Amino acid sequence: MTYHKSKHQITKAILAELPHTSWHELPLDDVVFRWWVTGRGGEGLRLSEEGIGAFVQAKIEYYEFPLGSLWNKKDKFLKPELITHELSKKIKCPFYLGVNKDGDKKGPYVRIFDSKIAMVVTLYGNIRDYLNSIR
Repeated sequence: MTYHKSKHQITKAILAELPHTSWHELPLDDVVFRWWVTGRGGEGLRLSEEGIGAFVQAKIEYYEFPLGSLWNKKDKFLKPELITHELSKKIKCPFYLGVNKDGDKKGPYVRIFDSKIAMVVTLYGNIRDYLNSIR
């Protein structure tokens, strides 16, 4: 999916992909506030729990990358709040931060909802090297 630049435009596009739900009954500003971690204002396109639920229900394709390499003690990315700030600043598409609690993929991850950005992350090898490449 090609994303527009504003949260309002992205939210409208996702709502159009959903079957009629209670989200459609709310004013757009309320939906935007609930789907995005930074609400109506603020930087970044990080999705909230409700936002990721809507994207999954709309069957929007995503790409998942482990974040374990960002918790290296020798890095500036040691603190989770620095990681979320870097992701919000540098990833220019909707994304979601989560934690796998069971299975062989235990640990934190980021889901990216843009195939081009996901391809570049894959070419860099991991999310840390991708973030370090962006000024």
